[in-house]
Amino acid sequence: MTLWQLVIPVVVGLVLAFLWWAGKAMLEGAREGIQEANEELAQEKAEREAQQAEQTAARQQVVETAARSLGEAERFALNLRAPFAQLWIQIFEDAVSGRPLEYFYQFTPPAGKEDELRQSLVEGWEITDHTSALSSLAWLLDSGHRAPYQTVRQHLQSGDGTSDELNKRLAAVVGKWESEVGEVGGLAFDLARAVDIAAQGVALGYLSEAQGWRVLGQCRQMARDAAFRDWAHYGQSFRAGAEFWKSGGVIDGVRNKGYAQTVRWLLEDADSPWVRDPWPTAGQVLEQQRAADTDGVRPTLH
Repeated sequence: MTLWQLVIPVVVGLVLAFLWWAGKAMLEGAREGIQEANEELAQEKAEREAQQAEQTAARQQVVETAARSLGEAERFALNLRAPFAQLWIQIFEDAVSGRPLEYFYQFTPPAGKEDELRQSLVEGWEITDHTSALSSLAWLLDSGHRAPYQTVRQHLQSGDGTSDELNKRLAAVVGKWESEVGEVGGLAFDLARAVDIAAQGVALGYLSEAQGWRVLGQCRQMARDAAFRDWAHYGQSFRAGAEFWKSGGVIDGVRNKGYAQTVRWLLEDADSPWVRDPWPTAGQVLEQQRAADTDGVRPTLH
């Protein structure tokens, strides 16, 4: 046996041993690197979650402060417009501060969207000033769409309306919602719109704040005098009125679907003002903080 025959196996063994050691060291290094990376990711995640929790707590505090600044009567009146407030909140949402849920407990919308408010009033109501705002509010408080809704309902109940006398689409809407809303019909839709218009009118300077709160006082009294059982009943009435307004949803089915989703959120989500403040029981006296928000007296808008 030559020297090379003795040396080569030893060299090969040493090389293999070195490769094994180097591979083990690299594997352990990789594992340590992965562990460190995971620890860094976990720390970053914990910091993000802590920051998000802090931001959420801060936002909740803002909402809580806004809610506590109002009496029960004021919150109830503002809650009547909650379906529209929920839709507006999506417009006012900010990438940093999130959804301004405090708007549920604020009379006027957040600043910065006056152009959108103005366009909404012009396109939806042709409201451009004090006089036109008062005119639309007077119509909503006096009759709104609930008056023709009840006319169709009475014809259907009495059976004296012929197919020629009744709009088939309107009759279909009333018949569809009868078991859900009954005698209140689409009243909630008119009330929600009146409160929403009053708030926008104040924000744009078309109404004084005192005039706006008087509108809310009237809407609150109308809601208390109606046969609403709870917010679920009110929400269905809102949807019935909206669908009647759109003649059965044929014109704008997307909007009707959005209203349904909004009402569902208001009835189920923990952040909803309807969840926070259940519908007052019969005979319950609501605490109020504004002398201008008179109870049981029809306001003079002028």
